[in-house]
Amino acid sequence: MVLDTKHTYLAYRCPQCGFAIYGVAGQFALAADMIKIKCQCGGSDLVINYTSDRKLRLSVPCLFCGQNHNYVVSENVFFGQELFLLSCPYTNMDICFIGAKEQVDKAVGESETELNKLFEEMNIESIDELHSSPDVDPDRIISDAQVYDIVRFLVKELEADGAIDCPCHSGQYEFNMTDEGICVFCPVCGAEHVFPADSLSAAEDFLKCDRLTLEKPADAASDASQKP
Repeated sequence: MVLDTKHTYLAYRCPQCGFAIYGVAGQFALAADMIKIKCQCGGSDLVINYTSDRKLRLSVPCLFCGQNHNYVVSENVFFGQELFLLSCPYTNMDICFIGAKEQVDKAVGESETELNKLFEEMNIESIDELHSSPDVDPDRIISDAQVYDIVRFLVKELEADGAIDCPCHSGQYEFNMTDEGICVFCPVCGAEHVFPADSLSAAEDFLKCDRLTLEKPADAASDASQKP
């Protein structure tokens, strides 16, 4: 009997040499061991393995910030999507392309066009300049709207993991753009937390947090304490 083995194509761009690196990940191979997709220059590799709850963990080299980013996706997404993209959480630029070969090839080509536009806008000509030039500030790559998308995505991840606390434990959380930044709040009790959105660097601390606590504003807490 011939088994229909699930497999998917992947691509990423090496932060060392800038070339697009392609590979294939099969369900059987992953079940037996981790898979590494290495660049021939030796400067990077993409690592994939299973978690204890049968999800796929990926460590993806990032062309833009020079570090590896970790992602966890379900088997259905990893093996079942025509195209699935993973983005750098700091720049919102796509760094990993997963899916059918034709769709991956197309997405890599489109990303190269976007990369060339970015280089032109920043007046740089190489990957080395992107990483080393003092004139290249990550905050120039990302907009307030992109910071909002990043914060929203990460809050939803924390919400799904039950890692958000508020005084009433409602489990309901919403977002607003304010003058101070992005406000994550509970519509039931009014507890909130505000993330600065004036720059990417201002939001970096949140990118590292694994739990979020909402608190009632100081004026609301003061009003409540004065009630008989």
